[in-house]
Amino acid sequence: MKNLLLIIAGGALLIACEKPPVAQKAEAAATAPVAKAEGKEYQIDVAKSSVAWIGTKKIGKHNGTIALKSGSVFVKNGAIVAGKFIADMKTIDDKDLTGENHAKLVKHLKSPDFFDVEQFPEGIFEITSVSGKTINGNLTLKGKPYGISFEADVVFEKEAPRSAKTSFNIDRTKWGIVYPGMPDNLINDTINLTLDLKIKK
Repeated sequence: MKNLLLIIAGGALLIACEKPPVAQKAEAAATAPVAKAEGKEYQIDVAKSSVAWIGTKKIGKHNGTIALKSGSVFVKNGAIVAGKFIADMKTIDDKDLTGENHAKLVKHLKSPDFFDVEQFPEGIFEITSVSGKTINGNLTLKGKPYGISFEADVVFEKEAPRSAKTSFNIDRTKWGIVYPGMPDNLINDTINLTLDLKIKK
């Protein structure tokens, strides 16, 4: 009977462990030179675009958003060749909690335990190269730049980009976000980022 209870308890624990969303892994690597801004520039419509995040822990998860401050891409010969995007880290927000719990989590996310937004108010991504659907670039969080690569779905009308979508996972510890969480509810190192960008005509 004791063994049966242990098996049931272990099974319940496995069920409770929240896993990160299934998405492509954007492994942190060495940075590369930023691509030359040439061709025609198109501005990102920051009001209509979104950056969403999901963080998981041993029991449960949280999801939220970060507002874009600015962004643009350069198009040459019908393809994106360069671009830069700046996120306003002070706008990081949680969408699954309310009231006091919401306020406490957002305050914690903005603290040095996580994104330290007072010292590092911007998150920056700069394209270094593009090959087909693969976007290569330097992602800077908390002042730490690392190269990442991911595939994105970019929609064009003739030779003008209209939107871009992607979802990928990063290892937060590479950017110095190392707060482990509570001993009985450890935070996963993986953060999922989903971008839905709208591009102005």
